[in-house]
Amino acid sequence: MTFPQWRTQLRLYHALVLLAEHTPVTVVAHRCGWSSASAFIDVFRRAFGHTPGTHLR
Repeated sequence: MTFPQWRTQLRLYHALVLLAEHTPVTVVAHRCGWSSASAFIDVFRRAFGHTPGTHLR
């Protein structure tokens, strides 16, 4: 695993923690270092197969 891959995995893990605490998706995206919510949603969907908004439903 390369460093950028590792960093993305760490950021996604942190995002899962924040989403479990019912933090809004936009806030999660910015706290985890993505430049926009849409960029975060795209990476999240590729990693987990669904959007962060539907993750806990």
